[in-house]
Amino acid sequence: MAQTGVTVGIMTAIWAFIGIVLPILTNVFMARSPNKGIIQICLILTAVCCYLLWLITFIAQLNPLIGPELKSGVVRMIQLEWN
Repeated sequence: MAQTGVTVGIMTAIWAFIGIVLPILTNVFMARSPNKGIIQICLILTAVCCYLLWLITFIAQLNPLIGPELKSGVVRMIQLEWN
């Protein structure tokens, strides 16, 4: 479970940097640009959408609803190899 927390924390930090820090830096470095607001919104929307896509995919893989379907011969071979 600790690895899950570390993974979620790292990905949250990356997308938070893109969605929070980069728009602030855009405000600093593009102070007089007429497209500053559009670029900031694009960065924020990109971060939110990509983070949600990653998070939903990650959570769906933690507890899958349907497991792999294996034939009984394959299961016996796995038991022989792993035991």
